[in-house]
Amino acid sequence: MIIREANIGKFGKLENQKYQFSQQINVIYGANESGKSTLMQFLKAMLFGLEKTRVRKTLDTYNRYEPWDTPAYFYGSMMFETGQQQFLLERNFYYKEKRARLVNIRDGEELSVEYGDLDMLLGNVSAAAYENTCCIGQEQQLPGRELGVLLEDERSNLAQTGSGDFQLSKALQELEQKRKNAEKTRKELEQQRLSHIHQLEVNQQVLERDIAGLKAQQEKQSTKQGTVQEQVRELQRQAEPVQAEYQTVCKREQELQNVVAREQSEWEQAEREQWKREQFRREQEEADALQQKSGKNAGFSPLLLIGVAGLILAPVLRSAMEGFQKIAPALNIICIILILAGIVSAYRRNRAKKETDDAQNHRQSITDAAQNHRGQDDRANGRADLQSAERERRKAAVDQKLQRVCQQKSTLEEQLQKLKDQKKVLQLQAARQEGSGDQLQSQIQEKEVEQENLTEQINELQRETPEEHNARVDREALELASETMSRLSARMSKTLEHTLDKEMSEILAQITGNVHEQLQVADGQGIILSEQMQKRTPEAYSQGTMQQAYFSYRMAAGHMLMKEEPLPFLLDETFANYDEERLRQTLRWLAEQENQIFLFTCRENEMKLLKEEGISFVSIQL
Repeated sequence: MIIREANIGKFGKLENQKYQFSQQINVIYGANESGKSTLMQFLKAMLFGLEKTRVRKTLDTYNRYEPWDTPAYFYGSMMFETGQQQFLLERNFYYKEKRARLVNIRDGEELSVEYGDLDMLLGNVSAAAYENTCCIGQEQQLPGRELGVLLEDERSNLAQTGSGDFQLSKALQELEQKRKNAEKTRKELEQQRLSHIHQLEVNQQVLERDIAGLKAQQEKQSTKQGTVQEQVRELQRQAEPVQAEYQTVCKREQELQNVVAREQSEWEQAEREQWKREQFRREQEEADALQQKSGKNAGFSPLLLIGVAGLILAPVLRSAMEGFQKIAPALNIICIILILAGIVSAYRRNRAKKETDDAQNHRQSITDAAQNHRGQDDRANGRADLQSAERERRKAAVDQKLQRVCQQKSTLEEQLQKLKDQKKVLQLQAARQEGSGDQLQSQIQEKEVEQENLTEQINELQRETPEEHNARVDREALELASETMSRLSARMSKTLEHTLDKEMSEILAQITGNVHEQLQVADGQGIILSEQMQKRTPEAYSQGTMQQAYFSYRMAAGHMLMKEEPLPFLLDETFANYDEERLRQTLRWLAEQENQIFLFTCRENEMKLLKEEGISFVSIQL
């Protein structure tokens, strides 16, 4: 990859600046605070982006280079070549309007930074790998601890797949995360099962309390029911003598009612006889009155008297009245008719009188007979009066007895009705208690069945569920896979450690003029210098030697991590502690590399040595 041009809109102290670079060595020269480190950070930010973090502003690259007056104008662009293609990369670093644009200059195709097109052009090298190898700032003379992890990934990757697609640490992290997730899932399932068991046990305890309470209620209900039944039997015992007495009173009442009926019959017979005698007396009196009336009117007819009077007065009236002669014949006829009617009426009266006399004679005979027995009737009436008084007395006595019996009967009926009502209430109460007892028994049976079901569920939940079993098996499998992968990768990566050790030893030997020839990686995170059967860390040597050892380590690691695309070397005051000879040897080694080189320095020593060695370069003065 070759960076051809950089255009800075605003980035730190640099504003509206344009820089063009060579494909080999570029020396960016300038005094302190002239912007060398800013330009280096800009190039790195263009390649890998710039994120705003939550760390202290003094350590945050974003806040260090963000324009303080116009933060929204925090942008720039860069032209670079890779794979015989030219691309334009534009970025706005402002975190509120963050965006990136990548365009193929030849055909105008716009690629997507978001979906990894730029990462592919950079050989899928991470920012951490780049910063720990090809990019060395003033404050980063020593590589970060993560470089050991990256190299371990790369060695394992090369040992197992022969490509750069696999990262052991990431795979182990994923396996560990999956193991934790599986364990978390198993614990959650177990916790759910235990929680369910606890809930079922709580429900079971509640059911036990409910069943005990229902049984207590049932026992209490049974006691009450027995008491009520005893009260019913006691009422029945109390009702028996009352019922017997009531029956006796009813019989006594019937007897008295029979006596009253007989007395009433005798009374009615006497009344009928008395009525007959009174009726006979009234008939006799009426007959006497009719006889007297018949004697007075016998043989007399008013019509006969009128007719005779009319015949006598007719001559007188004819002489005295002139017009009377005309009506005299008619008047005579009328008078004759009246006389005839009177004769007929008199005949009828005489005949009736005769019949009356015959009847009178018959009645007289009867009267005489009655008079003959009147004395006896009077005596009978006297006796009847005496008997009536006796009947009245007896009737009053019987009525009094009957009234007392009726009162006694009414009292007994009230007592019996009261006992019946009490018995009915107790029977109703007993029926309700029996129904309540049946309901309680039904509830007890239901809750016992539910308790049995809960017991079965609890017994089933005591065993590990299939989901828990699967989660536990997954966790154990992931643990085994992680252990196996770590063990096998550690074993296989040993075959490539020699390659890394050899390459960084060769680099260090060239830089130091074969003074130090053996440099090895120790435990995947550090390096050691081997000399005369002794192993010492670079920190045991001078500052310059230590930096040269770590520089060799970085460069060898960079070759291992960046196989697909050689990225530019960004070296900011990296050789400040090198002596002239070792700097010369280092520049020679850099000139042999295919990577584009950016040397940021405030001294002219690098340019002088490059000229002396005949190494072509481009200088850019800030």
